[in-house]
Amino acid sequence: MHKTSVMQALQSAVARGYIWHVSGVVAAEKFLALEEKFAERYDTGLSRWQRCRQRRQGAAGVRFFAYPEQGTTRFLWWLLFTEGENAAFQQEHGRRMASDRKGRLCWGTEFELMQLPTPNGKVSWSWRMTKERVQAWQEDIQAAIRTTRDDDAIKAVMARLVRLPGFKGVRQQVFELHRFAKDDWGRIRRKAKSWEPPARPGYVRFRSDEAVSAVQVVQRLLMGKAPFGKESAISEQGIPEGKIMPVVNGDCQKGLPIIPRGRDACRVLLIREEEHIRTFIAERWSYESIRLWLLDRYGAAFDIPLPAFRERVRRALQIKIVPTTKGTAEAIQAVPVLGQAKENKSETGKERRLTWEERRAGRFPGSGTNVVHRKKPRRDEIY
Repeated sequence: MHKTSVMQALQSAVARGYIWHVSGVVAAEKFLALEEKFAERYDTGLSRWQRCRQRRQGAAGVRFFAYPEQGTTRFLWWLLFTEGENAAFQQEHGRRMASDRKGRLCWGTEFELMQLPTPNGKVSWSWRMTKERVQAWQEDIQAAIRTTRDDDAIKAVMARLVRLPGFKGVRQQVFELHRFAKDDWGRIRRKAKSWEPPARPGYVRFRSDEAVSAVQVVQRLLMGKAPFGKESAISEQGIPEGKIMPVVNGDCQKGLPIIPRGRDACRVLLIREEEHIRTFIAERWSYESIRLWLLDRYGAAFDIPLPAFRERVRRALQIKIVPTTKGTAEAIQAVPVLGQAKENKSETGKERRLTWEERRAGRFPGSGTNVVHRKKPRRDEIY
């Protein structure tokens, strides 16, 4: 997970209509609860195709972004939503519009997202450093130039400038800082050799959406490690005291059936553990505690983000298993909503198109349902 990738994802979302935003800072130990609250209230765990269908029906699309703040155990978070009917407009009173001068989307105190003119006369969204940050860079440059013992100080500052994310607005500001440094060098060190600043930061290349499990990042931060790394940081901090289940990986070989693999493994295992999950929900377990229990029991099948896990649990609890004869696989019957749709189809003689709530409660398209896409969605509607 790169900082530039998250900044690029925020920029792309705002350019596609997610102009309303609410942002803040939250401690690492409270982040999972915040993520779960947004997933429950605003359905931030939907896929981009589900958000596309939601926006087609007039509802607002909602997206949630977060990134650990450098040098701290806190998270920067942003909740973005489009125009339309959504609970976010009613409950998030501190919402602001990214196109307003006083409501710009900011990355802490370092960067702000704003519209900049293009050569063809239009405008485009890009990141720029805040005025306070530019002033801090100018002070660092002046202090480095006045260190006349050697040139290592100014070289170190210039090296830091080159490593900034190369968005259009940032590159323009770095060019202005280079010119400021060159003028100040000529004014302070008149007898010294002429100095040419290094190149500007490289251009930002498009990156596909990258995501890391929030649980892993929170665990690493609470254990005093870097937020991202290859080594694992498994702990039981997310499970409430007194509710830690024993390790049962060894029991899988003794009594439980073979653990399925593949794309549908998570859904099959959720159906298998339906009784346990309902018991945990009745005992007011958090979804993260349930996911950690399943992760310890079945492994990588549940190494998924919390919003996606919540959505899969909701779907799995509406599916029931039909007992069959021995030696055959278990047959999965669709939810009653699909049965009602078939009854309505037989009554009217025409295929009734399912509503958004019915499609959301049913299984995924292409798995036996009568969900039909009218046309290929536009790129702006996908996100």
